[in-house]
Amino acid sequence: MSEQSLVNGEGRPSLLRRILLGMAALLAGNVASTLTAMASSMVLARHLGVADYGRYSLVFLYASLFQGLASFGLDDILTRELSRGRRSAERLLGNAVLLRLLFSVVAICLCVVAAHWGEQDRAVAWAAVLAVLPLLVSALYVPLWSVLAARMEYPLREAIVVGSRVGELALLVAFAVAGAGFLALVGVTALAQTVPLGLTLWRMRGRVRLDLRWDRPTARDLLVQAAPLGVASVVALVYGRVDGVLLARLAGYEAVGLYSAAYKFLNLALTLPYVVNAAVFPVMARIEEDRLTVQVVFQRTFDYLTLLALPLAVGTTVLAPSLVALVYGRGFEGAAEPLRVLLWAAGFMFATRTCRQLLVAGGAQTAHLALLVGGAVANILLNLWWIPAWGIVGAAWATLCAEALMLAGSYWVVRKRLGLQLQWGFAVRAAGATAAMALTSAASAPLGPWISVAVGGGAYLAGAVVFGLWPRETRALLESVGIRAGAS
Repeated sequence: MSEQSLVNGEGRPSLLRRILLGMAALLAGNVASTLTAMASSMVLARHLGVADYGRYSLVFLYASLFQGLASFGLDDILTRELSRGRRSAERLLGNAVLLRLLFSVVAICLCVVAAHWGEQDRAVAWAAVLAVLPLLVSALYVPLWSVLAARMEYPLREAIVVGSRVGELALLVAFAVAGAGFLALVGVTALAQTVPLGLTLWRMRGRVRLDLRWDRPTARDLLVQAAPLGVASVVALVYGRVDGVLLARLAGYEAVGLYSAAYKFLNLALTLPYVVNAAVFPVMARIEEDRLTVQVVFQRTFDYLTLLALPLAVGTTVLAPSLVALVYGRGFEGAAEPLRVLLWAAGFMFATRTCRQLLVAGGAQTAHLALLVGGAVANILLNLWWIPAWGIVGAAWATLCAEALMLAGSYWVVRKRLGLQLQWGFAVRAAGATAAMALTSAASAPLGPWISVAVGGGAYLAGAVVFGLWPRETRALLESVGIRAGAS
């Protein structure tokens, strides 16, 4: 198998079809994976209660803070380099694995120090160490997923992820039924991280080769390119997780439990931009060769994420109490109000993540890092200001305001550094359809939340037709994009 075929595969179909198939696979896989994770949260929350669920969530907040250090931006750089096909794929993969193992050891050591220094609850401290150990396992299989991403073979990768989530859920249910406590459930969750390793090695056997010989020029080049993105990954995780850690310090474990319950719905919503951006990332990486295609993809990505984000926020505003009661049951009613705020923040996140992904694809990692540092500082300061006054609702508003600032900064950098810009007509028309949804939902509120949202959703669909949000030229446009990109 040649190095180019390792990345591209044989008989490569049109770019359009690969993007759409990849997007469909990512959407199906991520929805299934996130719903399975929600089911795990449902089991844990009902079994542990609010306070212990908060402790469990805090443990994995600690672990996730060090996950960025363990990956250190290598995954996106590896995917980008494999997509370009300019260097030895086997050598790139092997050195990426070795570097990830090295960074994982460092991350685990730092987590041990941080957890035992910063956490007074010894059970939480030891559980955090247990939760971070699977970083060594992920260092072995996650680089192999970059091959699948570069090939746009997303169905296989998503099947592995979903299978792993299902295995984790089965273990959690079994141990919860057996009456396992907080620490045992953390251990079960950590143990379940070995499942994707086995599935990945099984499905990728014979399809790729790893050259595990240390190659200093290759490793150095990967590190130089990944360093800004790696620091950005750490900062991004601090940015996205600091509210939970600060809540534990300022408001206690119960507040963490309620806020984590609300945040799970946000994670489900963020499946959409993750799927779309991951599917188009290999196309965005060609910005130097085909700027026109990237401009079209950027505009369409923004348009259709806006089309999804606005009704999602309105619907959640109406349904928040019912959704929380359905998933978490009694005791979690306080999660409804921050959920409303967080789903409006999701609208900003949809657009911000597209801009950030575009900066990475265009090689502007340093600008990406600067934006994340600014957003993290703003988020920390707002949380320190608003959590003491308003608790978990203050933390949610801090997230929303920080994301609004991030979007403004990210788009400005995309325009200045990459020379790309958006047309706003589609978003304005989508806002008009959303206003129709909000008015009809409010008018039908006496009928109950679910009926109200259904009526509002119908109004949104009607508004989408009236405002021309189902573009008749979409298929022809995408086909022309595929032809241009394929010819570049």
